[in-house]
Amino acid sequence: MRVDEPARPDAKVVLRLSYDGRAFSGSQRQAGRRTVQGELEQAILVLAGGPVATTFAGRTDAGVHAAGQVVSFADPRPDLSAQRLVKALNAGLPDDIGIEAAWRAPSEFHARYDATWREYRYRQWVGERQPLVGGIVAQRTRPIEFERLTAIERVVGTHDFASFAGGGEGVPWSERRSEPRGTIRTVLAAGVTRISPWWGPGPFDGDLVEIVIRADGFLPRMVRNIVGAVLEIGERRRETEWIDELLAAADRRLGPKTASPAGLTLWRVGYDEDVAAARP
Repeated sequence: MRVDEPARPDAKVVLRLSYDGRAFSGSQRQAGRRTVQGELEQAILVLAGGPVATTFAGRTDAGVHAAGQVVSFADPRPDLSAQRLVKALNAGLPDDIGIEAAWRAPSEFHARYDATWREYRYRQWVGERQPLVGGIVAQRTRPIEFERLTAIERVVGTHDFASFAGGGEGVPWSERRSEPRGTIRTVLAAGVTRISPWWGPGPFDGDLVEIVIRADGFLPRMVRNIVGAVLEIGERRRETEWIDELLAAADRRLGPKTASPAGLTLWRVGYDEDVAAARP
């Protein structure tokens, strides 16, 4: 973390934060509901002496977690170093939110619009119930064939992801479909690996799999819907070509059941080096 950068009155403060999404109604501010943005802006208000609006790099749903969410806002305390900002804000935040790093960027920096990619990771346990990771890892007892989960690689590339768009945005009459970009997104990488359970001595009778998707942008619940399709394929309820059929159909009514939010984490956000060069 850079702690000695010169403060600029017109700079943006940029935070990298993590949170446990179980007790939140999502990341975005909502009246009468507990949200990550609401808690963060309250902590900033105390520090700044007045309200400060924040911009999040990505929106997460209720129950979805973050390890590398990025937030930007106008610098309320140019007199404080980045390290002191982290300590002061963390002192005012609840235990399920933590700021990992802070740095300053030019005033024109925008956490959302300057992001070039976002990466999500979905962790799925297949086996008997594991109570120590309830709400953090999605769990199922129905067996899946790991090799069939590689069908997720079929989403790599530029496609119309309407069949995987939630919130009413994937149907043919959605207003989203008439926008310039519509429901087209580019998935830069997608894959699945086995990872080791960390919550006990083991050995465990089951599999912990991690599904990774990186894209230039995501539609509402797009990752969870892609995961839902891949899990159906892993259970042999569908063939691997179903992914291609859904991409071609571009109609959410034909799409899969949405996977649980429990296993999903916004892992990290990418930026061009010249946009936020001071980041740690």
